Amino acid sequence: MSTINYKVMSSNGLLNKYNNKGLTGLCNLGNTCYINACMQILSHCYEFNEILENININNDEKSLLLYEWKQLKDLMWTTNCVISPNRFIRAIQHMAQVKKRELFTGYAQNDLPEFLIFLFDCFHEGIERKVDINIVGTSKNTIDEVAKKCYVMIKNNYSNSYSEILQLFFGIHVSLIISNTKENKIYSITPESFSIINLPIPRDANNSKTYTIYDCFDLYTSDEVLENENAWFNEATHKKESVKKCIKFWSLPTILIVDFKRFDNNNRKLNNIIETPLCGVDFGNYELGYNKTNCIYELFGICNHSGGVQGGHYTSYVKNANQKWYSYNDTTVTEISEASLISAKAYSYCYRKV
Repeated sequence: MSTINYKVMSSNGLLNKYNNKGLTGLCNLGNTCYINACMQILSHCYEFNEILENININNDEKSLLLYEWKQLKDLMWTTNCVISPNRFIRAIQHMAQVKKRELFTGYAQNDLPEFLIFLFDCFHEGIERKVDINIVGTSKNTIDEVAKKCYVMIKNNYSNSYSEILQLFFGIHVSLIISNTKENKIYSITPESFSIINLPIPRDANNSKTYTIYDCFDLYTSDEVLENENAWFNEATHKKESVKKCIKFWSLPTILIVDFKRFDNNNRKLNNIIETPLCGVDFGNYELGYNKTNCIYELFGICNHSGGVQGGHYTSYVKNANQKWYSYNDTTVTEISEASLISAKAYSYCYRKV
């Protein structure tokens, strides 16, 4: 399979290209603040911008959303101003109708991660193509078996629909069923691609304790014991067995987006602060793959949400190429200190692999 690799963070020339630009506000066209917050962060994915500069995007229905995004992104980075993104919003609504995603056909506020998943799927389909994917080598250990399962999944799902969007924004997580014994025998390996990780927040009595991003990842990847009436049925032995179920990551994407489960089953908002390093964020402990030593990230974007489950307001904090952070609140763009970045309003963190 032929792939295209883009690495801009090590190139001063490319970073200078974006320096002090992209400080453009976006008009709220009626509860579209969640879209604005997403777009401000997405426009600072320089790797994605470079991809868009190096591929041909057709102006047809399948590529409509990606085409309109490139037009809007180019305007946002031409000069620092305020833009009303009418055409892009109409393109979202049109593609939502085509795909029967009623949530995004109007101007109602919607869930930010669900919108991003819809957006990435549209972008991917806009430039997907057939590729040859060959799997070579012989499995010699458990990690090789997991690798083979992952590669087969990629080949089955994406041989006829590959794009650079997968390479940049998508990773692979693996659901494992493991014996509840000292041997930790793996019974089942189920890989699946993902674009956003929906992280749980550890529970405390007042929903006010401060946790770290690692606490949330630890909880997400922790073992769940299946026993008694929930025991796992072993098809090989035709018996139910006590097992452990867990999720690990085979690979993490270049642009890693996590969102937090800020609302419990009673729609009560969890106001815990989730601390994260701004740079040198190491997720290697959560990856099984061959490149687990290459899992160092830096934070470059934060989506914030104020309000309740029925509504509220979205804003974003984004790190510019000039190494300064800016607050984007629809049409208002202001510089913000690093000390003010992390708060209980943080709904999503966006990281870049370094």
